[in-house]
Amino acid sequence: MPKNKIKDFENMKQEDLKKELIANRKSLFESGFKHKMGQLKESHLLKETRKNIARIKTELSKKHGS
Repeated sequence: MPKNKIKDFENMKQEDLKKELIANRKSLFESGFKHKMGQLKESHLLKETRKNIARIKTELSKKHGS
């Protein structure tokens, strides 16, 4: 999964951001299980996914506030 930047999320519509947030949360949930079972080789994806979720939430709050 490539690292998403804030600029990628700024251009997205609110509905698309919500879909992306759900997809990232699902990915984090599944990766967490794999990590605990010792099946996840790329543990850096956990941190990256958490950061992407924070970026999406930030953009949603910006769009909701304006």
